[in-house]
Amino acid sequence: MAYKLIVTKHADELLDFALHYLIYQLKNEQAAVHLLDEVEKIYDRLEENPMQFPVSQDVYLADKGYHEAIVGQMNYTILFRIEADFVMVAGIFHQLENYWKKL
Repeated sequence: MAYKLIVTKHADELLDFALHYLIYQLKNEQAAVHLLDEVEKIYDRLEENPMQFPVSQDVYLADKGYHEAIVGQMNYTILFRIEADFVMVAGIFHQLENYWKKL
């Protein structure tokens, strides 16, 4: 079963912020390209089978039905919920953030 992927405006803004930080603060365009590539790969996987990713380890987020996809080698987490036949990406956060407060 294919799922429709819905990326919230908030998630897009958070990704833009992360990319901006990597490019302009850390001066690391290669890391920004890698992050964007890995996020796109996860988005593809979410459309195919979002259940392959675990429920959030955070109790509050798990109670709200959020799952987590870890962006490989980047220390970023994509938070999403599965609703019937669509997947809603709520945010993309660095793992050191208290991201449950920012949803």
